[in-house]
Amino acid sequence: MKKYNLLILILMLTVGCAKRNDVNLLRSELNELKNSHKTLDKELDSIKKLYVMPFKLYESIVTNEKEIEPDSIIQDYKKLIDRYPNSFWKHESEKRIKNIEMRKKYWTKKDGWKLDGFPKKPLVDEETISCPGC
Repeated sequence: MKKYNLLILILMLTVGCAKRNDVNLLRSELNELKNSHKTLDKELDSIKKLYVMPFKLYESIVTNEKEIEPDSIIQDYKKLIDRYPNSFWKHESEKRIKNIEMRKKYWTKKDGWKLDGFPKKPLVDEETISCPGC
């Protein structure tokens, strides 16, 4: 009987040590995953700040251009430029501001944008004519 007790005790110690090693291994893997998650989260935030947010703001301004007066549109684009000075959308906003300033005469408070009478050929330094800032 004493032999069996001794054998059971040795077996329990062996299994207990193996479980302790597994727990340590799992803890180290969990820490690696946490660090990886933090790194990925920082990269995602960076992508959102540099690319997604400026684009969403630009898209919002462009889609609402036809309902808004020229000075307000220009102010919105200037806010985008101030907020995201190193963005690709800064360049696009500057082009749209220039085009809107050239087309201000086609906007009235009463009727809004009247682009029907707008010349079909692009004016000097203009590329498209589909909306006020294009």
